[in-house]
Amino acid sequence: MADTNALCNVIEKEHARHPRMNVRDLQKMIYQSVFGGDHLLADPERFARDLHEEWARLPEGGLAEDASALQAIDPEGKTMRIHLDACKRREIDVDRLIELLAGQRWKNGSRSDYERWWSETIVLAEEGRIPFSADELARIDYPESPPHHDLEYGFASYRIVNDASDPEMVEGLRRLGVR
Repeated sequence: MADTNALCNVIEKEHARHPRMNVRDLQKMIYQSVFGGDHLLADPERFARDLHEEWARLPEGGLAEDASALQAIDPEGKTMRIHLDACKRREIDVDRLIELLAGQRWKNGSRSDYERWWSETIVLAEEGRIPFSADELARIDYPESPPHHDLEYGFASYRIVNDASDPEMVEGLRRLGVR
C-alpha cells in the first residue's frame, strides 16, 4: 500500500503549484500516477505530432525560472510529469525528448491500484490533511477514460514519465539535461 504521508506530500506540492485545482484535477493526477502516459504511447506518430504542436505554442523563455522540469506525482517518486515549458527554457531538443518519452516502457497500471490510491486520497481528505472534501471525492466514479484538467487549473503543458527510476530513463533524462 502506498505511503499516505508521501501521497499527502505529492498532493500538497501539486496544490501549491496549482492552487485552483479541483477534485477532477486531483483525480487526473492520481489516474496518471497509476496508469502513467500509456494512453498517449499507443500511437507514437500522434504522440510526436501533438508534442511538436504543443511545443511550438509554448511561450519563448517558458514560465517561472525556478519551475522544475520534473514533478513526482506518485508516492514512490517514480511516475513524474515532465513540464515542457521548463524543458523549452533549458533549450532541450524536442525531437530527442519525444524519442525518449515515446520509447519508454508502459506503466500497465491496474484499476485496483487506482482504487486503492483513490481510497487513500479520500482518507487524507477525511483527516483534513488535504484541502478537498472527502464527500465530494467519494462521489467521483472510476474514470472510463483519462480525466482532463478543469479550465480553472491553470497553465499545464507536460507529458508523463512512467518510471523515472528506470535506468534507461535516468540516463536519457541526464543526456537531455533534465536531471
